[in-house]
Amino acid sequence: MGEMRSIRLFIAEDHVAIREVLAAYLAAVPTIQVVGQATDGLSAIAACLELKPDVLLLDIDMPGLNGIAVTRKLAAEIPNTQILIFTSILDSATVRQAIEAGARGIIEKTGPVDALLKAIEAVAEGRAYFGAKITQLLQRSMTEPLPPPDPSDNLTSREREILQLVAEGHSNKELCTRLGISLRTVENHRHNLMRKLGAHNSADLTREAFRLGLVRNLTNPLSPDQSRPPSDAQS
Repeated sequence: MGEMRSIRLFIAEDHVAIREVLAAYLAAVPTIQVVGQATDGLSAIAACLELKPDVLLLDIDMPGLNGIAVTRKLAAEIPNTQILIFTSILDSATVRQAIEAGARGIIEKTGPVDALLKAIEAVAEGRAYFGAKITQLLQRSMTEPLPPPDPSDNLTSREREILQLVAEGHSNKELCTRLGISLRTVENHRHNLMRKLGAHNSADLTREAFRLGLVRNLTNPLSPDQSRPPSDAQS
């Protein structure tokens, strides 16, 4: 009999200590091959598009692009790469967003290590896997009334990327450089974002980014005592 093929695993986690411990532990598992690591969402996308791992172990709270945006992008581009969300952010809205974006599984960071291994093996085989706390959230959300249609449901993955980056304060020219697209394309995306979301300026777009959970690590610039909107500068 031939040897069992290793699961090609990519780890995207911005906390260095957590990532290094995970990589060292998982690399020692005979059935797992750690093929790469990333510290931010954009790097994770670029590396996974090139490496096409079997499983992406992905934190939600990532700089550059968060895990929901990364999931949505990669689920569309490389559907054979199964995405396992590894998170400490536990709320029903985030869980629903991750599943809708295309995550095959979600597991909490505080869970036991053997559960992580089971989750990786399950999603590698195309099966769904949810940690105990995640399952409870899903069961609870099933009893909640369905929310009304959200205008953000019509956003493309690129528009969501740009919405997050705008909320983080990046100018149009910076978006061109980071995303490898032209200034006119960026301007068209921003115009479409404002039309779809009923926004009139960058402050409105930033509100939407916070509402959708695309930005978590920044101080919310939209609190009542802050009236200064982010810049719309083109430079």
